[in-house]
Order: sequence, then C-alpha cells, then structure tokens
Amino acid sequence: MTGLHLGPQPLTAEAFAPFGEVVAAGAGSVARVNDGRADRFDGVGRLRLDACGTTPVVAIYRIDASALPHRVPVLERHPLSSQLFVPMTASRYLVVAVPSDADGAPVSERAVALVASGAQAINYRPGVWHCPLVALDQTADFAMVMAQASEPAADCEFFDLPVPLTVGPTP
Repeated sequence: MTGLHLGPQPLTAEAFAPFGEVVAAGAGSVARVNDGRADRFDGVGRLRLDACGTTPVVAIYRIDASALPHRVPVLERHPLSSQLFVPMTASRYLVVAVPSDADGAPVSERAVALVASGAQAINYRPGVWHCPLVALDQTADFAMVMAQASEPAADCEFFDLPVPLTVGPTP
C-alpha cells in the first residue's frame, strides 16, 4: 500500500490527550453512590454541546468489522461539538486522530493510530480531525453523543487526504 503508514499503539489517556479524553472507569474522582452499590467516576470527559443553533443528540452506530491494514483516504471533523463514542458491543476498535496546522488543515504526518478496548470510550474535542471509527474483530455497536447543527454541513467537514494513511501492524 502507498502513502503514510501508521503502526497502531494501545489507546491511553496520554496518547489521546491532544485530541480529547479517554472515558473509562478508574479515571477522574470516585464516589460511592446508589446505597453503596456503585462507584461514580466524575471528571472523565467534557462534552461541548452548547454551540448556538445545535441540539444534543444520541445515536447508535453499527460499524462493520474491518481488518488491518486499514486505508484512510478521508478525514472528518465537527467544529461546533465534541463527539463521544461509547462502545456497546465492541471488543477492540481503531481510533485515528490528526492534529491541525495554524490554518486548521490536518497535518497527516503527525497522525496517531490507537487501538481501544471495549472498556474505553473516546470523546473528541470540537474541531479534531479524525477517521470514522473502525471496528476490529467483529461488527460493533457504539452510542454516539454530540450536538447536531440545524444545517448538518455547518458541523461536519471532510478533508480528502492527498496521500492516504495506512494503519497496520507492518508497512
């Protein structure tokens, strides 16, 4: 495969910090709740759902399984809203995030590829370029929370990469 090759690494809070938050039990502060039957972990992510002209929505994505190597020809971003993905049936999934330059264009040479477990949700900050989620191993369902603009094109931008990214264990 031609283009820029990324070797995926395990998803960690530190690796994903430039792009958003990893949401998982054990992060943030903890309080015992519900008559002592549950732990509540607070401060694990910050949703940004308050942009003018948007409405918070919850959707379910059913993503067909893919194998590595995986080719990424296009990126997307949502400048008005964070976007939270919570795995419901995933065992593992691929997260590809790309920083922006001063003009807001993606810098594909600095892309990161991370493999998340089914116990890790991710919350993209507004404006973060990313590849649509890739389910590994099996078809997987995800709950998604974001703010939806009355005009969808106002909060969903696409960027065709001049050189596709390839994510896989070997070049």
